[in-house]
Amino acid sequence: MRIRLKNFTVEVSFPLIAVMTAVILYDSGITAAVCFIAVLLHEGGHLLVLWYFGSFPKKIRITLFDIAIVDRSKALMDTKKELAVVLAGVTSNFLFATLSYLLYTITGQTFFSGLIHANLTLAVFNSLPADSLDGGQALYIVLCRHFPINKAICLLDIISFIVLIPTACLGFLVLLQSKYNFTLLLTSVYLMAAIIIRKRKY
Repeated sequence: MRIRLKNFTVEVSFPLIAVMTAVILYDSGITAAVCFIAVLLHEGGHLLVLWYFGSFPKKIRITLFDIAIVDRSKALMDTKKELAVVLAGVTSNFLFATLSYLLYTITGQTFFSGLIHANLTLAVFNSLPADSLDGGQALYIVLCRHFPINKAICLLDIISFIVLIPTACLGFLVLLQSKYNFTLLLTSVYLMAAIIIRKRKY
């Protein structure tokens, strides 16, 4: 599904729409809501810093596994600004997790407890130094300052697998224990598969 707003386009994949519909229909708690809010806060952090630096993306692509902000002007920024944009998402999640903790201690509302866990989970996972994640993008920017691009990509791929393989194993243990939570396992496998497919293309 594609939504156009003047010079700005939002693309949403149909698998994501199907999953979101299923979650809304079968989740009677607040899990879906707090996860959705955490994702909005994460991407809002990226967009806010982009706007602060006088740039704004032409397109946002939302799929089942990630949200890609397509912004070619980001490549024209210096290293510090580019790192600020990349790390703005996890920073936003950490800040709102802290705010949610304060609100939870004051009110005792389980909604804020859910926001704490959702924001922390999203921030920690996206901080991992793996390709396609914010931590991996930040690592790639740093590697490009010290190595040729091809070598930087190779190093990032190696580090990504070193991180994602144990993460996938952890996801498998979570699935065995919970009997239903396959999110971490599926996401880790997807990220590794994306790296392999990209290398075959080039």
